[in-house]
Amino acid sequence: MKTSTHGGKVSKTITVTTNDPAQQTIKLNLIAEVQVKFALEPFILNFGRFKKGEAQVRYISATGEEKDKTKILSATARGKEIKVETSANGYDNSKDKRIKVSVLPDVKVGQFRDVITITTDHATIKNMTISVFGEVAGDITVTPRSFSFGFFEKGKAMEKIVSLKANPPATFKILKAESTAPDVKIDVVPVVEGKEYQIKARVKDTFDKDSLRGNIIITTDNKEQPTIDVMYFGRLQKGPLPGPGVQRQPALPVAPPAPAAK
Repeated sequence: MKTSTHGGKVSKTITVTTNDPAQQTIKLNLIAEVQVKFALEPFILNFGRFKKGEAQVRYISATGEEKDKTKILSATARGKEIKVETSANGYDNSKDKRIKVSVLPDVKVGQFRDVITITTDHATIKNMTISVFGEVAGDITVTPRSFSFGFFEKGKAMEKIVSLKANPPATFKILKAESTAPDVKIDVVPVVEGKEYQIKARVKDTFDKDSLRGNIIITTDNKEQPTIDVMYFGRLQKGPLPGPGVQRQPALPVAPPAPAAK
């Protein structure tokens, strides 16, 4: 059990599959009390979706039994989308809020990701990282920003739809939409001309490789979002589905969405 992201009472259930006809499945329950010496919360910082130009600030707090005697020596961002500051006295009337994270005003429209690297003088926890996510909304809202075809049989892949909507009073037109992988067919369907479009994507019946990965490149006449990328994944199912106790490879190898930080 990894305890780096847990505190307090933690329980895990382990399922064991055997070849014993009398006891094919055994469940083991693991319970532990994790004592937090020093930690930073949240360990994933999600700014959510916000309009360009809106001020966005979040704080990272120190927690644990040894938080008051642990100093944060440095905190730096790898990218250029956010500004990171530290204070031993805290921020926003709270001494525990040691790190202030602000989105820079000139950040580009679209999704951004960053990692904050932190060093401390703690006896055992010298280096820490915080993952940062967010999306700057422009004139066009794209849903979803990525998708998976999942596991599919040859010639039976489901059609996926990406929706593009204008945020009033903006209007836009799709000039073209193309797939970086030739095995995916793309169609543009106007819902309301100038305001809403659908991009329909389908894997061609001739696709016979193990896995599929690519991007839909959408070109518009909007100056703020002239090019929009939508990433996709998928995996061809060959043979019967795996039986009990056999783990198959994921069709979408990405981390789950982080919870929004307040």
